[in-house]
Amino acid sequence: MYTAFWKLREQPFRNEFRPSFYFPSGSHQAALLKVRYAVEQRHASALLVGPAGTGKSFVTELLAASLHESYQPIVRKTALFDDPEAFLVDLAEELGAPPRGSGYTAFRYLEDILTKNRSEDRHGILVIDNVHVFQHQRTWEVLRHLMTITVEGQPGWTVILLGHPLVLPILEQLPHVEELLAIKSFLRPLTAEETRGYVEHCLRQAGATGSIFTPEALERLAELSGGIPRRINRLCDLALLVAFAEKSTRVHAHHVEAVFEELCGIPAQ
Repeated sequence: MYTAFWKLREQPFRNEFRPSFYFPSGSHQAALLKVRYAVEQRHASALLVGPAGTGKSFVTELLAASLHESYQPIVRKTALFDDPEAFLVDLAEELGAPPRGSGYTAFRYLEDILTKNRSEDRHGILVIDNVHVFQHQRTWEVLRHLMTITVEGQPGWTVILLGHPLVLPILEQLPHVEELLAIKSFLRPLTAEETRGYVEHCLRQAGATGSIFTPEALERLAELSGGIPRRINRLCDLALLVAFAEKSTRVHAHHVEAVFEELCGIPAQ
């Protein structure tokens, strides 16, 4: 709606995977480097934690897009419920297992698939998001078994766990799982300077040739978003819309504040 007004080719702030919009903050670069190392060295597992909206899934999407074709299959699962058998069955079915099998049958199917995968000189990746929802020890025991599947003495795949920092105290109570995590990385929010850089980067990628947000607007944006990319995207997108509606030549701090107050002022239903 507002792209023509701001002379943009596309919307700059969308919460979706667009590699060209990746902003290499220090924390994101470190996380990407660590998970790539875990995969390329064929470690059994890695952990990437960070507050919601910091870009954990984006990092793994970026990783997958950059890997050699021999790193297959790449399976992404979101932990929606704490049911280990249902999780195993769902995972096996995604890899081609017959439906309605048992958890034991599903696990054996996964072992067979990974054995065949290794015979074809491929290495799989399993990304499991939202692992902080797993509370039951039995579920973590299933994850431990997935992380310890071996083929010819080597990990059958690399299991990358993504989650909120809430998962850390859970892992402290599960040393037999925690010790399997070869790589650990914490994805932190953007600093104020990185927030400014991120906003300007996204605008340039969308076609902007000049400054659209005032320095004061960028300062308030950093404060109100807490440096969380998902929040930054939402605030920037709506601030551009509001400023467009007012026919303002730039996005000012009061536009960002108004959008923030509106979003935070709407009660949950």
